[in-house]
Amino acid sequence: MSQTDGSSGELRDGMGEREFRELADNAPVMIWRSRTDKLCDWFNKPWLDYVGKPHEQLFGYGWAEDVHPDDYDRCVAIYNNAFDAREAFTMPYRLRRRDGVYRWFLDNGAPFFRNGEFAGYFGSCIDITEQRELEEHQRVLLAELNHRVKNNLQLIIAFLQISKNRASGEEAKTLLQGAISRIQGVGAVQNELHKYTSGVVDLAEYLPDLARSVLRIESGEEATLLTEAQSVSVSFQTASNLGLIVNELIINAIKHGMVNRVHLTIRRLEPGMAQVCVADQGRGFSEAELTPSASSNRAKGMALVDALAHSCNATVTRSNNNGAQVAIRFPAE
Repeated sequence: MSQTDGSSGELRDGMGEREFRELADNAPVMIWRSRTDKLCDWFNKPWLDYVGKPHEQLFGYGWAEDVHPDDYDRCVAIYNNAFDAREAFTMPYRLRRRDGVYRWFLDNGAPFFRNGEFAGYFGSCIDITEQRELEEHQRVLLAELNHRVKNNLQLIIAFLQISKNRASGEEAKTLLQGAISRIQGVGAVQNELHKYTSGVVDLAEYLPDLARSVLRIESGEEATLLTEAQSVSVSFQTASNLGLIVNELIINAIKHGMVNRVHLTIRRLEPGMAQVCVADQGRGFSEAELTPSASSNRAKGMALVDALAHSCNATVTRSNNNGAQVAIRFPAE
């Protein structure tokens, strides 16, 4: 509790200021403050020690002279825009150390107020150099892995294509073409998932891009995709399974439905659940295919969809609605 009367209150305020200075100068982060005119007027000891400069050289926009030239314009623009809007901001940038080495920092700034009036900004910076280097290393490894997987898949497809060309029976040719299409789908899934490095995939971005890639592979430019998508975040594994399901459904729509348009819908349901639906305007499902108990009537593609759905705790609902419609209901994270 604070006191506002007499010398006791002044003593409390003085002790509070000294304690703040002691806390700020011994904090394991670099702290700054700016006035209402955007000019910085205070930095804690870790900041001064890092850049090897006195306060006077950092005041105003002096601190920005240590920002990496490639980050300077972006850094100052984010700072000014947030300041004008009185909004908090977060931005990474490289800051020059006293020995000339640049290290990555994450700067978090927020406005503060006195007696209800805007009084300036406080901010803190933490060193994220090791994190950035690790992320870059992971990106390189993922790129190399993706490249090798694509090469291996292309090699398998080439072998299957040779076998298909040499096959004498139409049934064998059809089976081999089916295998080629599915492997191409796996490659498309791999290629789209490679874009995500955070471990979380937004289906509203991932599945439409994947669907368009599969349509190009299966129909050239003849089939089009209609999309209605809400943002739904899932894990890599769930995204991979759903991607393979969408791949299979589009292949079946082009192959069996003879359609030139596919409708992909992604939407949130009740909390913790979401749904992906693929529909076409083809001939639809037969009565046998819509009978859950008639497992012997399930085509291989349908059985694959069911197996993939089961692996991500999803349920599959098939229906006819001016064509085939398949809804996948699954837990969203």
